Amino acid sequence: MLDELQIVILKGMRSGSLYVSENGKKSLQMTADGNDKIIDIIDFSFNVPTTHDIFAKLSEAREFAEKLKKQNITLRISHKGKMVIKLGKKANPKLSRLITRSGAVEITDIRELRFLDKRLRLK
Repeated sequence: MLDELQIVILKGMRSGSLYVSENGKKSLQMTADGNDKIIDIIDFSFNVPTTHDIFAKLSEAREFAEKLKKQNITLRISHKGKMVIKLGKKANPKLSRLITRSGAVEITDIRELRFLDKRLRLK
């Protein structure tokens, strides 16, 4: 149910940008250009409480990525402008297919993904 709601929201975003600020500093930027969506994590003060690392979460995300692909949507997640992962239609996994077991999840920068994972889980 939550996946469908997220896809409807992503599909509804046709063009433009949305910024989220915290204490006067940009922390998140969402950009849409047709079926290409980008979420750029710029700076954040929050943590995500979890005991699982990012690679366990990516395996769980493959169903969501497959649904995005069926809707012809590509979701790119970046950290400070540096592309980290692609989900959906334009994902072209090579080695990351071994980790995620999906043709709809591409890890574009594994080093930056590990950094982002560690930063999000800081206590």
